[in-house]
Amino acid sequence: MPDLDLAPAALEQARTGVAAEARRLPAMIDQVVAPRGGLGDLSSAGALLGALDQIVRSLDAELGAAGSCLDGLDRALDAALTAVRTGDGDAAASLAAA
Repeated sequence: MPDLDLAPAALEQARTGVAAEARRLPAMIDQVVAPRGGLGDLSSAGALLGALDQIVRSLDAELGAAGSCLDGLDRALDAALTAVRTGDGDAAASLAAA
């Protein structure tokens, strides 16, 4: 019954994509580097570096939270996929010859 497999295939594809993003988002902070120098003799260099550090910390927290939300969505899609497959299996079994 190929028509019964359509919904699970779409759910699995979505779940796979969400799971990949759930791992990728928090790791994006590794690409963000606040400069440690190179601001010359600016009188506001210390304040500017402090502000950049705070931005990086905030971004780290936000990316972690987004990854956590996507992880929850991954689990929800997995549960939906399991429910659909169980329902499809039950429906197919009820149509089988006794």
